Amino acid sequence: MPRLADLRLLLNWKESKRVGFDSQREQLNRSRRTRTEKRPSRSVQIGSVFTLCVVVLCVCVPSVAQDPPVVPQTPHSVFVFLQRTSGHVEFSKPQVFEAVVDDVFAYLNSKNVSLASDEFGGRRSSMEEMPLDNVQKIARDSGADSLLYLTVDRPLAKWIRVVANCYASSGTLLWTVEADSGSSITGPITGGQGLRAALKTLHRRLGEHLGKEGLPLKAGVEQRGGG
Repeated sequence: MPRLADLRLLLNWKESKRVGFDSQREQLNRSRRTRTEKRPSRSVQIGSVFTLCVVVLCVCVPSVAQDPPVVPQTPHSVFVFLQRTSGHVEFSKPQVFEAVVDDVFAYLNSKNVSLASDEFGGRRSSMEEMPLDNVQKIARDSGADSLLYLTVDRPLAKWIRVVANCYASSGTLLWTVEADSGSSITGPITGGQGLRAALKTLHRRLGEHLGKEGLPLKAGVEQRGGG
């Protein structure tokens, strides 16, 4: 028969084991509750992702609205045409007129003027007088925005005179410049000298209109003045 002291010892040992087990279980439950409180819920995570997406859209959408598509622009151009007057036909030579034609186109090209061309006949000058209406129709057919119409004359007291009229595509006169050799009596003593003097003056006066209404420059070219 077990003694009374042994029974009490056994009971005390079982009680201590139970208390220890309860204490460990309480600590485990407390640890689980702590991790649960720290871990964000799924609804909170979804809400955070949604908020981030809204912020990104708010940042991106205005930048798209601020960058409209680039619309290509049609470059402006001028159609240039020269012709002789009846006085120049009667009192001067065709070679003088041809020299003026070549010089005018060389000058405008050197200044990067945007020139339109007659795609069908390649017309840019006439040895005889041509009605202005006909020349304006050629200019419109070329797609030009303006017409630079030059007449080469041989006045009685001058070696040469060149008059340049610039018209809008509507036919409105925009501006006029004129250059001559000076008096053939008190000025240059030869026709060649008179021609060079007239062309020098013509360059200077056309140069005042470079890059302005009637004499557009090629795209990307800055105006640098005449001369």
